[in-house]
Amino acid sequence: MKKFIAMLLAAVVLFSCTFGVVAAEADSKVVPVVIVRGMDFGGLIIDQGTENERPALSVEAGLIVLGVFKALFMGLFGGMDGLVDGVIDIVGGIFAPLACDANGNTIEKITVKEFPKAMSNYPEEVASYRSEGTDSEPGVVATACDIYGADKVYYVTYDWRLDPYETAKKINDRVNLALKEHKADKVDIICCSLGGVMTQAYFDAFGYEKVDSCLFLSSAIYGSYCSSDPYAGKVGFDKEILYNFLNTTLSDMGWLWTMLDMMGITDSLLSFANNLAEDYKEEIYAQVMRETFGTWPGLWGMQQTEDYEAAKVTIFGNETAKYAKLIEKMDRYQNYRLKRDDFLRGMQADGVKISLIASYNKPAIPAFERSYVNSDQVLETELMSAGATVAPFGKTLGDDYVAADPAKLSPDRVIDASTCLFPDNTWFIKDAPHVCCRYGSQVAELVFWLIGSETQPTVNDNIRYPQFTLADAQQNLYRY
Repeated sequence: MKKFIAMLLAAVVLFSCTFGVVAAEADSKVVPVVIVRGMDFGGLIIDQGTENERPALSVEAGLIVLGVFKALFMGLFGGMDGLVDGVIDIVGGIFAPLACDANGNTIEKITVKEFPKAMSNYPEEVASYRSEGTDSEPGVVATACDIYGADKVYYVTYDWRLDPYETAKKINDRVNLALKEHKADKVDIICCSLGGVMTQAYFDAFGYEKVDSCLFLSSAIYGSYCSSDPYAGKVGFDKEILYNFLNTTLSDMGWLWTMLDMMGITDSLLSFANNLAEDYKEEIYAQVMRETFGTWPGLWGMQQTEDYEAAKVTIFGNETAKYAKLIEKMDRYQNYRLKRDDFLRGMQADGVKISLIASYNKPAIPAFERSYVNSDQVLETELMSAGATVAPFGKTLGDDYVAADPAKLSPDRVIDASTCLFPDNTWFIKDAPHVCCRYGSQVAELVFWLIGSETQPTVNDNIRYPQFTLADAQQNLYRY
């Protein structure tokens, strides 16, 4: 009995000492985390805080039905021109409140719900994020609050339509506040989706000296084809791409597509849709793209360099003088893109720990020229990973493909990570959703292992987190 008690006391003492060491280590590394969210259509609010507060984007079923009837009526009496005009009116009406002016500034009084202080000041918000199954940015925030403590977590939300360099100021404010409140020298940054554009604008404008580590999570670090192609006028529908999309998102309806295809209906429909898009492209771009989507400097940050000049002509035509102030904002980020790779490599060389997570094995939205790509159904894997060689969705790189580093070839031969900007610091998760970080999941564990590493993590450091993994619906991770 005495021996048992002695062993028990020894175990208690050992546990207490161990706990004390862990607690001391946690306190010694006071590195707050700043989370930069991605695009949030539903987060835009008109007249916030007043009796007239309402969502900026409101798609009410009744209004849609009335719009459809209006379009059909116009088509009945005006033929195809009338029908197209009616559809343009519907789309324009839905998105009109989001239009910016010719300078790229909001027209309506649109704001977002912001969190200017540490998340410990918003306990109800954090509690709601901790609910089972919480994913995306709320999952990131909830997990960070558990690991860092809510007083060390700062969440940057913003009006994603506007100039990335305006959002960069918000990021800078949170960084400085975090450093001041915790007497720290550095912060960690997790930037999600479009937040990758905003965070790079922050680096460009304010430098990276205050950053210990940065994780690009499903991030638009290299922009996006699904934004860039339509801005440059590269739109259209492809039979195989459309089938892949429908068969993946509506898998139980594959039989219907097959039947329609056997009857020759799909070819006729696609031909009609492509001819319609081509015939009315100029009208659609003049009335919708130029007046609404084209006025968002935030999305211009997704534009591919090779498409940029053509996109300006496509959107603005001969009215570039009218949009000179907007174009000036757009040009600033494009000028950063020209030096981006050297800039990011320089960051890492100067000691900033950079990691990337990209998902794949989902089809892209099937309406633009490069929609054959592999994606997480929002952003393209090639661009989220900063340059991986990725086979089109549903295909492989082939049995004869030879990677520069065979260890960087995914087991399914879909991805060659050796061409990435950071080949040793980029992780790929098959079947995971966009901004994958479900609260309580193994993916969330990976995210915060990366961001919390004392040294630059690599794909060879942790046997639990190899470069290529699979995720199930609960975001548990598995080896191939």
